[in-house]
Amino acid sequence: MTEKNTADFSSTISENSLKTEYLGKDDCEFFTTPSGFLGAKIKGNEYKRVILSRAMPLTMPDSYICVYDMDSKELGIVENISDFGEEQEKLIRNELSQRYFCPVITQIISVKEKFGNFYFDVMIGDFKKSFTVKNITRSIRYHGKGFDLIDVDGNRYRIEDYEKINSKSRRQLDPYLY
Repeated sequence: MTEKNTADFSSTISENSLKTEYLGKDDCEFFTTPSGFLGAKIKGNEYKRVILSRAMPLTMPDSYICVYDMDSKELGIVENISDFGEEQEKLIRNELSQRYFCPVITQIISVKEKFGNFYFDVMIGDFKKSFTVKNITRSIRYHGKGFDLIDVDGNRYRIEDYEKINSKSRRQLDPYLY
């Protein structure tokens, strides 16, 4: 790297832009706006709308929650949701559940492969749902005793505990899991 490139790089990133600001219940309070959006008061500044994003959604869904303003500027990170108390935790969880909607598959009706795509017919509670998965080995994310399937549109469908779904459902999936 030349001196000119180094100088250009250092002028675009300041030391302050690399600092992580952790938010706790003493310096951050979440609220619902009259329009139904999540807002926050952070260190005396009020934000009428904030966006929450999980840094590690599969392995640590309740920890390291990034808080952004509407211009995608990071305002800070909530280290653990449970540190905020019951009402605040409820607001945070509600917002995250809307962003990370992940229906739970209760039964696999069929899996059919056609031209490299896998067509799933499943039950989610009492509702039948169909979705398509491309490259099935890359579309499975394991977690504990279960896994998520990610469809061609990026939607996630969860099997919470593989051993607890019925044997017919497991037989439908077995050829694709290992």
